[in-house]
Amino acid sequence: MRSTWLDQGLILLFTGSFMVFVNLHLAFIIMPLYVLELGGGDWTAAWYNTLLAGAAVLFRFLFASWVDRFGRKFSLLVSGSALVTAPLFILLAGSPAYLSFIRVFQALGLALYPLAANTLIADLSPVARRGTVLGLQRLIIITALITGPPVAVLIVEQYGFQTLFWLLTILGLAGMAPLLAIREPVRAGTGTPVLNGFQFVLASRPLRVLISSTAACGLAYGVLLTFLPLYAVRVGIDNFGLYFTVFAFSGLVSGVVAGRLSDAFGRRKVLVPSLALFGMGILYLGLPAPGAVMMVSAVVAGIGYSASLTLLVAWVVDAAGRKLRAASLGLFENGIDVGITAGSFAFGSVVALLGFGFAFSTAGALLLIFAVLIATLDRGPVSQIR
Repeated sequence: MRSTWLDQGLILLFTGSFMVFVNLHLAFIIMPLYVLELGGGDWTAAWYNTLLAGAAVLFRFLFASWVDRFGRKFSLLVSGSALVTAPLFILLAGSPAYLSFIRVFQALGLALYPLAANTLIADLSPVARRGTVLGLQRLIIITALITGPPVAVLIVEQYGFQTLFWLLTILGLAGMAPLLAIREPVRAGTGTPVLNGFQFVLASRPLRVLISSTAACGLAYGVLLTFLPLYAVRVGIDNFGLYFTVFAFSGLVSGVVAGRLSDAFGRRKVLVPSLALFGMGILYLGLPAPGAVMMVSAVVAGIGYSASLTLLVAWVVDAAGRKLRAASLGLFENGIDVGITAGSFAFGSVVALLGFGFAFSTAGALLLIFAVLIATLDRGPVSQIR
């Protein structure tokens, strides 16, 4: 029996997004390995990832208005094409400078695709099921993360980078075909330029708290990505990759479950414990017996991270209203990327001065603080612009 709440456009979006998100994940994971293959060093590999993330943050400020001005579908097709064709252009790169231009080109996809997808989901999903549908989007993202990198590494080992990049482009373009069939709902003009929208969003305390909480999640995730492998080696655990596998699998369905619960009982009642779970999962890393605790941390933090991001984006959409939707989601996505960057770089000094335990404890405690702040917020639209 056909679902009455899962719009055909949403099914097309989820189907067409899988290979786009595979390319997005591999842009960060495989690219450093390719740079090393070309003879670059660790610093060069890190620079290309920093360039990708930094350019994406800038592009969201510059081009978030495209999502309203030219439409969600147009933005999906342009940004998705940038992500899935970039691997082919990488093969043609003859110099580090040219490779830098390609990373900036990829950044357009990273900047706009998640933003346009979340905005379209908000347009097409009924309010009573919005959390559930955004949870399904999180499921697609995590599935792409779980399946894409292992298969990509296998292809590189067996056939090389050239085969992988050709496959990513061909399968990516074919996988995007369902996006062409999406029919956008007719929308009235927002009447609010995105840059002005940023000002209205930041003027609202509830939205500031929600977006700051998103940045805190990104920061904590950046701390995990950067320092968990170093910490694991320090305490004698070689297979630290298992942590991220367990982390990803633990969050596979938690976004859908949390979204559905928030539709039924309210965002705040589910988001507060989700943030607390993520925080406690990171705090666990400072405890003794690191081997056993790391797996407990991976499960708890994985559930909390996936659930928290799903609920934060749902609440941001609820609170912003139609006219501030694109601006709010642009700041939401930037909050994640800026947070990850801050966690990766700023906490380097914390680790050097005070050790891994203090760094993990600080990141975890920050999430608990934001859980308390979230507990003081009310659900519902907060903007005066409707």
